Amino acid sequence: MKKWLLSFAAFVFSLHSHAQDIGLQENASSLKDSVISIDEVTVHAFHYERRLKEVPAAISILSAKQLEQSALQSIDFVLNQVPGVYMQSASLTTNRLTIRGIGSRTPYASNKIRAYYAGIPLTNGVGETSIEDLNQSVLSSVEIIKGPASGFYGAGLGGTLLFQTIHPTQNRLVVDYGVGSHQTREFNGNLYLTGKNSSNQLSIEQLNSAGYRDNNATDRVNLNYVGQFKIGKHQLNLLVNHTDLKAFIPSSLNMEMFTTHPQQAAANWGAIRGYEDYQKTLMGASLISSWINNWRSTLSVFGLNRTADELRPFNFLTEENHYYGGRFVLEKTIATSNGNWKLMLGNESFWEGYDWETLENTSDKTTGKSLSDNQEERNYINIFGQIEYLLADQLRISAGVNLNKTRYNYTDLLVPDGNQSGQHTFNTILSPRVAINYSLSKNHNLYAQMSHGFSPPSLEETLLPEGSRNTGIQPETGWNYELGSRGYLFDKLYYDISAYFMVIKNLLVARRVGEDAYLGINAGKTAHPGLEYYFQYKLPTAGTNWRHQLIANGSYSPYYFVDFVDGENDYSNKKLTGTPRYQTNFSYVLSLKQWARIQLHYQQVGRIPLRDDNSVHSDAYGLLNANLQFLKSWGKLQAKALFAMNNLADTHYSSMVLINASSFGGNAPRYYYPGTPRNLSFRLKLAYLF
Repeated sequence: MKKWLLSFAAFVFSLHSHAQDIGLQENASSLKDSVISIDEVTVHAFHYERRLKEVPAAISILSAKQLEQSALQSIDFVLNQVPGVYMQSASLTTNRLTIRGIGSRTPYASNKIRAYYAGIPLTNGVGETSIEDLNQSVLSSVEIIKGPASGFYGAGLGGTLLFQTIHPTQNRLVVDYGVGSHQTREFNGNLYLTGKNSSNQLSIEQLNSAGYRDNNATDRVNLNYVGQFKIGKHQLNLLVNHTDLKAFIPSSLNMEMFTTHPQQAAANWGAIRGYEDYQKTLMGASLISSWINNWRSTLSVFGLNRTADELRPFNFLTEENHYYGGRFVLEKTIATSNGNWKLMLGNESFWEGYDWETLENTSDKTTGKSLSDNQEERNYINIFGQIEYLLADQLRISAGVNLNKTRYNYTDLLVPDGNQSGQHTFNTILSPRVAINYSLSKNHNLYAQMSHGFSPPSLEETLLPEGSRNTGIQPETGWNYELGSRGYLFDKLYYDISAYFMVIKNLLVARRVGEDAYLGINAGKTAHPGLEYYFQYKLPTAGTNWRHQLIANGSYSPYYFVDFVDGENDYSNKKLTGTPRYQTNFSYVLSLKQWARIQLHYQQVGRIPLRDDNSVHSDAYGLLNANLQFLKSWGKLQAKALFAMNNLADTHYSSMVLINASSFGGNAPRYYYPGTPRNLSFRLKLAYLF
């Protein structure tokens, strides 16, 4: 490992020594902090590159300052402060991210939501996305598009997350070390090298935690390189990310154990010391070029390789998957006497190979005979176009369309049990999007949008337990209709309010038919009406030495099944499982003359239906958190100390739930993943400019 790191560092220094020409804009903030100003927020999604209030879309943005507000928390801590977003967390490695209720029925992962890391897809060929192992210290911002983003980022039903990386303009070395409850330790080292035409970032992260529960230890190492180079009218971006992780799995608990012994692991997982162990490497490069007559092109190539093992009570799973692909966008700006037109045409092509095998567990915890052996090939092609019209900084119209073709090819290598091999090709899906933003006045903007999205079933959902193919299964499809407004009231009060209505057809249901067996079916239709709001008020102050603000945001989301028949059961008009009806966040932020920052945060989450018949619900809960930051500079040396105190009231709650949990062997259903009780953390961050 040390030899690899030295070689990697030498490569970065070599790139830096050849860098010269023009400077690059720095996206990272220094260690100095302040109250967030909405006017300074620029949106890059859809290549709009405009102020947030001018964008014709439902978008929320998390800055680097917000990402580090709690010293050692995973990214779910800040994502759950975004209206319409709910990320459940069973551990540092088991999460379920939902946007506007989409993906709430996926058992153990985030699905139906797309994510890009510096323009490179993090979403695999069946729509699953893993973001929990990202190193947050390398991120400059996260842009969250809510609802289908058809026309530019595929057509994921729930939305799209865009993770932006830091491109500094100063040479500096930043190191930080954090400690927290449950033997949690994290080290980050970031080296930034800049030239007149380049920026380079080399980062390492090491995280170790025993976890709150038994069989809950996690060890993770992240290595990152991000480079940006300017050569004339061309800009080259490079990205390498390697993750090495081993995490033990405590699994879910039934109500009795959740209430009396929440720190314990599930008996079967604890007995076998179940775990997941994987290594993955993500690489990508993009070339952005400016041409004559206002033409611009972006060419990206990317690839990922992942190997993983997972020890489970019922079998041992070994996986190897890799994907590669490319993305090309061509843009043209046309200026007229009445306004400006921007035309975009692009393509994203994706190929993935996935090999997986399950083996028998023996009494001495070694692997036995093969239970299944499979090869999958997944590929899709997205062709998209977008037209944008801007009239005198007052009217902005955007229209786009995405054309998708998805195909699976499956090979069953364990034929004595019946050959399930075959292909599954879905019909071509056309997903349009139309959006408009109108400036009612200098301080008030109104926007509306209509968009279509879809989510294909996983390849496993196209198989039936007895070995035949489920060729009749169809992708989920849906339309989103939305009206919203952003702007200022009384100069100090910023608001962002939106009302939407989504209708999802061909609802994909993973019916559990065994401890490790699911059957995918199209069961009906769901409705997703909702209201989201965000208010930020800068309180008046007597001087300039201190500033403070209040933030209140949340969502009301009475989602329900319109037409849902599963076998002999009719769940029509029942509340949608897996998502709370309301979420609220309240924050108070105080900044003291750029050297200290205090934040109090309270989050309230409503009850969650756990069964389709709504007979079981999780309890509503509220969490009180606080964090303190202190800053100091000595010439070229800057320091920041961060203290975080989370769940101050020591609330007992479930941070993730399992939908429609079944009971096996006469045991009670295990719905609950206990949330972490009161916990503390501290981080010291040092930066040296050179």
